[in-house]
Amino acid sequence: MKFNVSSISNIKNKCLRKKIYYLNKYLLKQNEKVAYAYKNLSTDDMFSFNLDVCFYSASAIKFLVCLYIYEQAETNPEILENELILNPEDFKQGSGVLKNTPNKTNYSVKQLIYYALKESDNTAYIKLVNYVTAEKLKAYGLSLGAKHTLEGKDLFGIVNASDMLIYLKHLYDYFETNTKFSQELKNNMSNPSYKIIKSKNIDNNLFVRKYGGFGIAFHEVGIVYDENPYILIILTQKNELKDKEEYINKVARKINKIHRLTNQYNIRK
Repeated sequence: MKFNVSSISNIKNKCLRKKIYYLNKYLLKQNEKVAYAYKNLSTDDMFSFNLDVCFYSASAIKFLVCLYIYEQAETNPEILENELILNPEDFKQGSGVLKNTPNKTNYSVKQLIYYALKESDNTAYIKLVNYVTAEKLKAYGLSLGAKHTLEGKDLFGIVNASDMLIYLKHLYDYFETNTKFSQELKNNMSNPSYKIIKSKNIDNNLFVRKYGGFGIAFHEVGIVYDENPYILIILTQKNELKDKEEYINKVARKINKIHRLTNQYNIRK
């Protein structure tokens, strides 16, 4: 396959350049499709691997509809309290818990957002997308600058690290408004029931995150709240679950070590 490695020629610090070089070399050894992106939100410094290569989004995309709804709620708070009825055909298999409670059918939009993020619930997510409409969500992604929002045969679509950077930067900017609703969304994403990246690999910092997993697609993306926060995106298309978890954690650990160096040195000096 064709790899896309970010240029490190503009990185003047030799130690940083060497670390990024060996990180990218590690990814180049993979026989299967992988990608990452790092962006320091204090300095805008970034580096990546396979930035524009697309993957099946799986559940990693679920936060986007939640972000859209919460932004709408800033001017129309009632939207979060609107009650939606889950019909028998709305209960979806796969990740989540709502499929196990078919006798409860009435949920507020706010409750469905909680389940979509906390439990990565497919039933909640698809109900929310249909409530907003896929067309509006695609237009929302396009308005942010993304190219592939919900592109594909289902309501998850494809994603690349480039588009995910755009979504997560907008998410971070929304959190920075520090409104009641933005902090509520941040809390919903801060402690999901399932996590891939272990806290020790990101110096035990708060990680506002979303994972995605379906078939061979296995990802984790989010914002690491270090002293200098950064966006962390790792997308994989690998076959063994154990190997995928170990792989993502190893890449996250390597990126976090480089991030520590960016806090010590100007990446361009």
